[in-house]
Amino acid sequence: MKPFSIKIESQYWLSDEKEDLCSHGEIHLEIGGAKITSAGVKEEWGISESALALLRTLDADYISNPDCEEGLILHGCGAMLMSGCPISIHWSVQHKEGAVFLSDFVKFTSTDLTEGKIEYPDLSVSVKKALYEQEILQFAKQAKALFESSKAKEIEDEYDQDMYTDFWKEYDHFLQKYSAY
Repeated sequence: MKPFSIKIESQYWLSDEKEDLCSHGEIHLEIGGAKITSAGVKEEWGISESALALLRTLDADYISNPDCEEGLILHGCGAMLMSGCPISIHWSVQHKEGAVFLSDFVKFTSTDLTEGKIEYPDLSVSVKKALYEQEILQFAKQAKALFESSKAKEIEDEYDQDMYTDFWKEYDHFLQKYSAY
């Protein structure tokens, strides 16, 4: 059993693939044997948005702060760059000497931040940096594959087009940087 495992269980568009700028679906996330989310539990996540959030943790720490931050696994019902919806999964990511320490897990399954809050207070793992990178990169590449096999996006709004372009520039930057290892 891996101490950290994340994979896409299903991925799809909510609307016309030419117009939907974010992919959605089910994720399997398991930490130290604890399943945080998986297929069949009726939880839909913003796959491509979550992939970018996770890519950002490859070289930077992330402190779980649900009151101020969007999270690492996002619902995907808001704007393209991860804003607006509190339904999410948060955890802290701290890099230390060839390892990545994951802790402070909390999941929000509702827009009611008290009713839908699931905390995992005793859940923490140390993961070899290479394994952490491998899991995040395979997740991000799998997320991107849907976009590559789909029709070109038709984005009429200039602001949305700029956001979409910036999103993929940053996404591809991380893929290129870490796929070279």
